[in-house]
Amino acid sequence: MASNSNKVFVSPGVYTSEKDLSFVAQSVGVTTLGLAGETLQGPAFEPILISSYGEFQTYFGTTSTEKYVETQIPKYELSYIAKAYLQQSNQLFVTRVLGYSGFDAGPSWSILTRGNVNCDTIQSQCTSWNNAYVPGFSTLSGETRVFPGQGYYQTGDTQYDIVDQQGYYYKGSGQTSCYGASGKTPVSYLVTNVPTYWSGTSITSGPLTTFANGSMQPLGNDWYSTHLPSVIVPTIDELITKYDGSTTTLRQDLNSFFYALYNNFSHPSATCATGTTPCLTNLTGTSLAYQYGVSNFDVGNPSSGNTWPAPVINSSGGFIDDTFWAAFSGVTSNRLNSQYNPNGYADSPFCDAGSNTNQNDSWEYTFFDYVDGAYTGVSMTIGVDLANGAVQDASTVSATNLYTGSTSMTFTYWSAATYCDFDNQVVATFRSRGVSTLGSGGPEYRVTGTTNVTFVCTGSTYDDVLTNPFSTFAIDVTDRENRGFRFDTNMAPTDKKFLKKVFGVQPFDKDMLEVPIFVEESYPNMLTHAYKKGYVRGLQCTLLNLPEFRNANNTNTIGFYQEQWQTPVTPYVVSELRGSKVYKLFRAVSVADGNAANTAIKISIINISLERAEFDLIVRSYYDTDSSPTVLEKYTRCSMNPSLNSYVGQKIGTVNGDYELKSRYIMLDMDPELEMDNNLWDAVPCGFEGYISRSYDSMRSPTLYYKTKYDAPGDVIYDPPFGTTAGLTNRSLSSGDKIRTTYLGISDVAPGAYDDDFFQYKGKQAPTNACNDSSGDDWACLTQGFHLDSGATCSQHSELCAHILCGCPYGSTASSATTDQFAVGDAPFTQEPTNIGSPYYKLQSRKFTFMPYGGFDGWDIYRKFRTNGDSYIRGKSGFLNGACSTTQFPGATGDGSFKFLTKTPWGEAGYFATTDYYAYLFGIRTFRNPEAVNINVFSTPGIDYVNNSNLVEESIEMVVGERADSLYVCTTPDFNVFVSSPSDPSNIIQPTEAVDNLDNTGIDSNYTATYYPWVLHNDTENNTRIWLPPTYDVMRNIALTDNISFPWFASAGYTRGIVNAVKARKKLTLDERDTLYAGRINPIATFSDVGTIIWGNKTLQARESALDRINVRRLLLQARKLISSVSVKLVFEQNDEQVRNEFLDLVNPILDSIRRERGLTDFRVVVSDDPQLIDQNTLEGKIYIKPTRSLEFISVEFLITPTGASFENI
Repeated sequence: MASNSNKVFVSPGVYTSEKDLSFVAQSVGVTTLGLAGETLQGPAFEPILISSYGEFQTYFGTTSTEKYVETQIPKYELSYIAKAYLQQSNQLFVTRVLGYSGFDAGPSWSILTRGNVNCDTIQSQCTSWNNAYVPGFSTLSGETRVFPGQGYYQTGDTQYDIVDQQGYYYKGSGQTSCYGASGKTPVSYLVTNVPTYWSGTSITSGPLTTFANGSMQPLGNDWYSTHLPSVIVPTIDELITKYDGSTTTLRQDLNSFFYALYNNFSHPSATCATGTTPCLTNLTGTSLAYQYGVSNFDVGNPSSGNTWPAPVINSSGGFIDDTFWAAFSGVTSNRLNSQYNPNGYADSPFCDAGSNTNQNDSWEYTFFDYVDGAYTGVSMTIGVDLANGAVQDASTVSATNLYTGSTSMTFTYWSAATYCDFDNQVVATFRSRGVSTLGSGGPEYRVTGTTNVTFVCTGSTYDDVLTNPFSTFAIDVTDRENRGFRFDTNMAPTDKKFLKKVFGVQPFDKDMLEVPIFVEESYPNMLTHAYKKGYVRGLQCTLLNLPEFRNANNTNTIGFYQEQWQTPVTPYVVSELRGSKVYKLFRAVSVADGNAANTAIKISIINISLERAEFDLIVRSYYDTDSSPTVLEKYTRCSMNPSLNSYVGQKIGTVNGDYELKSRYIMLDMDPELEMDNNLWDAVPCGFEGYISRSYDSMRSPTLYYKTKYDAPGDVIYDPPFGTTAGLTNRSLSSGDKIRTTYLGISDVAPGAYDDDFFQYKGKQAPTNACNDSSGDDWACLTQGFHLDSGATCSQHSELCAHILCGCPYGSTASSATTDQFAVGDAPFTQEPTNIGSPYYKLQSRKFTFMPYGGFDGWDIYRKFRTNGDSYIRGKSGFLNGACSTTQFPGATGDGSFKFLTKTPWGEAGYFATTDYYAYLFGIRTFRNPEAVNINVFSTPGIDYVNNSNLVEESIEMVVGERADSLYVCTTPDFNVFVSSPSDPSNIIQPTEAVDNLDNTGIDSNYTATYYPWVLHNDTENNTRIWLPPTYDVMRNIALTDNISFPWFASAGYTRGIVNAVKARKKLTLDERDTLYAGRINPIATFSDVGTIIWGNKTLQARESALDRINVRRLLLQARKLISSVSVKLVFEQNDEQVRNEFLDLVNPILDSIRRERGLTDFRVVVSDDPQLIDQNTLEGKIYIKPTRSLEFISVEFLITPTGASFENI
């Protein structure tokens, strides 16, 4: 550095410089370390002061042995350096580096649900379906079809206005409701005289035949094919699996019915019975009807719970034995929906409102077809007309007078909608594996076609998934080499076939040649809730496939992740219901950035007092439980009043800096309206808005379920429409919530159990041009939010409906007037509850939990290692292969994987790009200002001067040119790091080659030092070992040196240079140590008595002088810092003889102290009184020092003398 005498000073201050006058042979001290690199978690691009390893873990996580894919580069070397260094020091600044490029996630394939029929919304849905089709059936007047979406029913050429979900149509015009209208007529197909009758041993014309012994034969095939509706005939022999595992067919059930009807029309407890002899009741002139419910609807009896009483036939008390029903269907009696019906057809809807206790057997779905979110199907009623048949006591009954009359079958055609929000809802998404290379720019995918991944649900192995979403299904995949794969999998997390276990969750966690796709997201908890609630029937047989973005600028994609790193935020917390509105108060912004921060914390608002306008806020561990919360931070008696010390923004800290950040985990983004409107200063948090959710073309987005109430003992949690294998109800009842250990809102107990993937970053809406647009818009959809107040609904307050929800109606992104913005609690909460019966009566019951979401690391997950080499500088080959052609770079051949940046994260203008090179450069340059970040030693884990020479040179330039107060320790590679195994000795870089590599860089700096070889470190946190550069223990020894001696003592040797390692990669010989030391690389030697040890003290200065030694460099750094700190007190004093003497009085004691502590052998301070300098408002001092050199070579000569020689004469 040049002398200050020739420099023009502008800003007042103390300016120091150095001039090397030693000219001879041949840097540097730390009290505070600065590190820039990657960590598992933490805030990005901001130097954070750390004082202990525990604090480091809180901010940045633990150690990890993860390496970049197929390399020997430790991904999180920084954590090892921090841990070792903090054993000897409590001053560490860490800057975490995150990515700017993002990636194109490529094509996607999403698994969708098949919704169950929504019995509760039939009426409201009847005029808004999307052209649902009900299969036709034959009548005398021709083909009949029902078009609910069009609002009319057609028979032949005749049209009627409205068709309801029971299959009835209305003849009048202007009918708009589904129920309550007169004149409705069944849409049915009537088969009469089935069978007629028989007598004796003759064969009749009916479908059954009897012989003299009373035995019967099945209905004939010809009769079925000619008498039953065409929609039923193909299914008459389909095998149906019942809830108990047995099987049947419709033919078998019909045969059983008729056989039981004609042979067992008796009951042992009838009034005419004598002894054990059964008899038949008098059914003359009455009719009997049985409805065969082939649907997925609840057909239980709401008035009697789980058992059916014997159906009453007439006032005389006749009934049919329960065993009759069991004989017919093979299931328990509560499965049968049979009733007296003199009209011969079913008169009740197939959705039995109020009862949800029956088993959900596959036979219920036999005739119901699922088409585009609607169900259509057939139910059957069998009517028996006993006309004039006088039935006698069993003792007098004969085969000729058992039965006289006729039987009719009525087939009723139904249609209904599904639970809209649960039909075609995404429950998992697959992505293709692939790799981004230097030449490709962006990812090259293993599976390229959107139709090359298919869902398999046919055959006995897979078809159960249509009625049970957790059953096994298959995924067929064809890769780009046209190789086919089939994978059996399911949605059950505890099963070995769970899709994340089968496919993995990252591009490189399985062999892409064997498993070409991976799971980006899955929602088994959401699916469990929907299935147990009866909202979901199964999974769709088709996948939602969407294209990649990059190559075709597809905006209909969910693949646009080409964004820089993101910070997780929560939805806005909202106030209590104030009039007809709620108001945004604040949202929490995570201090940590990136993906890991999405699953780091949760936030609970507790002890809400409307009377005092106060509340508590606690920050909890993400993976704790409501019953045992792990509280990381707690802020009590907070308010929304900015004029009070209890203001929550003041207690925690705000994003805009108005209030100092005091939390380690969150900062608050206050809504601007709050501080401007003092009418809101007495508001309290009572809920939160919905979460932004990705749009999947026209399909349903995944969502959250909230816990909205405290359950009392016996409350029904789930009452699924499927039962146990024993035929029992599968109802789940609450034992009662303990208010102290239960939280509303997001909860880990049903129904609030959540999936981690919901909170992960989901990209942005794709922009129109991949080359020109560097960012996309947020997704337009929101889930429901949560609010404590039961009145915060659309039905009561229309202001709460101005909300874009990713739900019904089908394919719509706009909310309807009946869609609530919030899932609400079960009681009002606008004033302090005084009724002991209110669930919010106790202060501890007023609480809810919410979470941050949307953090993103910004790296390209398809790259095996970072794009931070020299090739990725703007204009170089790696950048050009990913960037689009421009007038500035017409040779670029990419498709927008890399884009241009014109400023740094802190607003510094320049010419940058989104490659990882600039991400690392930005991280390094957060240490550029010595007045903002006070460090004395610096390192950049993860890069080395061979593979990242430009970044190393940028670091040196910053340390020398802008800081001039720190020693930079860089990495020397000792191994070919771009190989998958560390065991091949041929990949070791030998000492001579290491020296050549250093010489080739041209680095010449006495502010820099490096060490060789790497060492094997014992990672006790992960119970494994990992090869690391010795930087971690070099830093620890530098801190140790400052603790036990002074910075001008060498951090090497037996006292201050022991390396805590298992072994060095290479055990150096004396000649190899000489080679390295002559080449300016400090050896890590191995000695038998102490093991690995630092055995060098050189900087990377090429010229021999005192400053080519680290201890001298550290001496100068320490002296400069000390002298600057005392001299600054003289700035703006009178520039006269007195101030020059004061300067000497301040400086001389410092240097004298260093001399006494063996840092200097001598020194002299000279202050100039040159009038010209005085006129320039300058005081110039020159300090001459003679640094004490470290002892590195001990030469001992043994002289052998004659026996008689005198030592005094030698």
